[in-house]
Amino acid sequence: MGTPAFAVPTLEALHHKGHEILAVFAQPDRPAGRGRGISFSSVKQKAMDLNLPICQPATLKDSSTVDHLSNLQPDVLVVVAYGLLLPQNILDIPKHGAVNLHPSLLPKYRGAAPINHALLHGDKVTGITSILMNSRMDAGDIILQEEVPVNEEENAGQLEQRLSQKGADLIVRSLGAMEGGRSAFIKQDESLVTFAPKLSPKDGHIDWTKSSADIRNLVRGLTPRPGAYTMFKEKRLEILEILPNTEYRILNTEEVPGLVVSIDKNKGPVIRTGDGSLVLLKVKPQGKKEMSGQEFLRGYRLDAGEQLT
Repeated sequence: MGTPAFAVPTLEALHHKGHEILAVFAQPDRPAGRGRGISFSSVKQKAMDLNLPICQPATLKDSSTVDHLSNLQPDVLVVVAYGLLLPQNILDIPKHGAVNLHPSLLPKYRGAAPINHALLHGDKVTGITSILMNSRMDAGDIILQEEVPVNEEENAGQLEQRLSQKGADLIVRSLGAMEGGRSAFIKQDESLVTFAPKLSPKDGHIDWTKSSADIRNLVRGLTPRPGAYTMFKEKRLEILEILPNTEYRILNTEEVPGLVVSIDKNKGPVIRTGDGSLVLLKVKPQGKKEMSGQEFLRGYRLDAGEQLT
């Protein structure tokens, strides 16, 4: 059970290891892109490539879906970024329960956006956890867990790709651990629970009065989705990559945060922050393709003294 690209490596690993995959459940096809044409999810496309049976119910509460899944008589459900809540009557169907892959060190960052929140908080280490699912969100007993260092330069999309690969291996090992029974599973410490709720586009609006570190974490944490942005000449300017400018020192107190304080012709515009400055290395102007900071300087003839808001 999975839908986006994050779940594909697990599906591939299960297939490669020779596990009998009775069915692949993915969310229904939805319109995508400017033309709003119907697009297959990454998991559905991979299931088609592997010639596996596909189910795409809009809900798991429908009796026909419950009956279908029950008739399959699965030993276990493997759930990775599926996107639909599994009710208790679904969790009760598989002989050995349902195992879920979660990209954090549970009980830290329960919820929909653990990778984003790890970067937003500037964490140096994150991880992956497999749990035996129960009816509460991300609250099941821990089967296996593995720490993963966070690279200083990577954004949420890049970290997600790395965790998806490591998570696939963790799920394969977790199925082996489940054969030994549940006695070795670890209950989560509820006193250590933190949450990582879903982020919306408005969460990406950059406040230039914040510190350079906080702004950089925002850009890393929200790239590629839902995106960190500022306003330039009343249009949205998405910031895709940003770099601390160690050569700049605040000397002029009249320089307000968001001001273009200088131009680095080899990298991009230098923007004043609450405690220093940052260089825009990669941006995406509204309605345009992404471009380097250098291309942005040339195309928009940006000069020192202009303001981002």
